[in-house]
Amino acid sequence: MKKIPALFVILLLISYACNESVYEPYNNNFSDFFPNSDGNYYYYNVSVLDTNGSIIQSGLKKSHYFGDTIIFSIKNQIKVDSFQLGSLQNINNSYFRKDAYGVSNYVDVDTNGFYFLLPDSLRGSASFPIQYPILLNTLKDSQSWHLFDAWANIPEFLVFNVEAEIVSLDTFIIPNQSTTRFTDAYNIKYTASLITDVNQSPKLFEVHGWFAKGIGPVKWEGDSELINFFAGAEIYPTNTTVKEELETYKVY
Repeated sequence: MKKIPALFVILLLISYACNESVYEPYNNNFSDFFPNSDGNYYYYNVSVLDTNGSIIQSGLKKSHYFGDTIIFSIKNQIKVDSFQLGSLQNINNSYFRKDAYGVSNYVDVDTNGFYFLLPDSLRGSASFPIQYPILLNTLKDSQSWHLFDAWANIPEFLVFNVEAEIVSLDTFIIPNQSTTRFTDAYNIKYTASLITDVNQSPKLFEVHGWFAKGIGPVKWEGDSELINFFAGAEIYPTNTTVKEELETYKVY
């Protein structure tokens, strides 16, 4: 999957016409930005880069939705992620719910994805909500919202904070079986700050996620610490940059 400038869409449409290309712009009537039917699956090509920009891991991430479960009397869907990074394999379950407001990820001590960044002195005293809105139901240019915050109790200070902002509408080429699909996707910039000592400056993290209407997330790119937070597990090594680019998908 490649991101391309919008100015080249017309030329690319012509060049791909003989390969059953389909251009499906943003304003077409697709269901939503996060189709969540059971059985939906997404395959992503994954690259993990060190601070010098060299690839240190590569492989495949497979995501699919499989059933639901009740957590604190709230029905949540189950998302299963399978990672194959070189010789390393990992399967991780996470939980989310979708309503008229948007998509909210469930989070607890075992699935928060940021707890491993905290020193032992803070792990027992940090408090945080049990869910956060990773995506809103209606998206528009320059929209922003608050996702998540975790607080230390003694002394009280903000340990971890995550914000979101839509920064652009980009065009992607997405191969899917025998069809090449052109689609627009909102680029959402997620930013986070982590403070483990009130006498030190916060650590800052940034991730971009692209969501296409009728498909869902087509790409993730940014700091591993924040991508791990969204995954709800320590999947990727710290101090790295992660790219997850959609290779193929199926939406029912």
